Amino acid sequence: MSTDYKNIFCSYNLFAFKDSKLQEKFNEWRRPSRLKHISAISILTASLYLIFSYITRSFIPADILPLATLVHVYLVPFILLLIALLAHFRVRYYLMTFLLVIAPIIASVGNMIIISKFDGYTTYQTELYLIIFWVFTVSGLKFIHALISGLFIYVSATISAYAIYPLNTEAFVLHHFWMIASLSFGILGGYLLESSQKTIFLKKEELEKIAITDRLTGLYNRVMFDKVISDELEKSKRYKRTFGLIMLDIDFFKDINDTYGHLVGDDVLIEFTNILKRHTRSSDTIIRWGGEEFIILSLEVNKEALMTLAEHIRKQVQEHDFKTVGKKTVSLGLTLNKKTDNINSILQRADQALYLSKNSGRNKTNFLA
Repeated sequence: MSTDYKNIFCSYNLFAFKDSKLQEKFNEWRRPSRLKHISAISILTASLYLIFSYITRSFIPADILPLATLVHVYLVPFILLLIALLAHFRVRYYLMTFLLVIAPIIASVGNMIIISKFDGYTTYQTELYLIIFWVFTVSGLKFIHALISGLFIYVSATISAYAIYPLNTEAFVLHHFWMIASLSFGILGGYLLESSQKTIFLKKEELEKIAITDRLTGLYNRVMFDKVISDELEKSKRYKRTFGLIMLDIDFFKDINDTYGHLVGDDVLIEFTNILKRHTRSSDTIIRWGGEEFIILSLEVNKEALMTLAEHIRKQVQEHDFKTVGKKTVSLGLTLNKKTDNINSILQRADQALYLSKNSGRNKTNFLA
């Protein structure tokens, strides 16, 4: 596990990542699977309520049957099926979440009213324990939302059994014990489930970063370049945007490796990377193309702005005193995108411009239209 991954792994608390952008990314990553889960479990739970109602209608007391039918056949299944329907409409996501929070509360309140009609403790009270466990481990709710719903059910059921429809001492103690057990198992299960999802997400983020990042410099690699340049070429055609491409090559870099060794060469590449980072905009994308070659993709520029940027970088490198090796220079090849460009054509022009810089004495900047 990398150091960055360890830092990120420790960056979330009981409910969410401390980094709001990372939390939003996690939510977006998890949302499609959650919606499928919520839809499926809501339909299953509604079906089980209907089956339960059918099974119990033959022996439930006649005076309680209308109320039980209202709760178990009409009210709770209707809300659950509505949730399952809303899970297919992203614009209704927050309404679906709200209903998913209150559905178990409504089911619990209905259950409490039903069991209040019985004299003393009844097996119908076990529905409350199952509802609490369902909220945390089955419903698909985020842990914080499950906690709100679960605690509300627990407090309401406790008050009901103690003050509103009081049970005798023995029944109350047993009932309260199973409520606490359900809540404890639910909270632990819900927390572990969400923690495991966060761990999987962070590992995925780390693997994706490894796949698109140059390990030495921390810059994007050629894999990411293909994606970035493809996106920008598409945007340039759609929105008529102009972007520039700068290809850079550290002059006589092979001599560094031959004279000082590859470790010193790596240090030079890292120093060079830091120069590029300091003297480019946040909107610019820096790529390590391979070896001592780099690419800068600069957005919303014309020829003059691109030349200014390139010359500024060239001078900064020329003036920099690299550790161990002293002074070094860089050659640059520049081009702007065209309407007819693809990845190969724009790269070829930048490479040809770089070739001109190297063959005209190095430490030069050339633009090729």
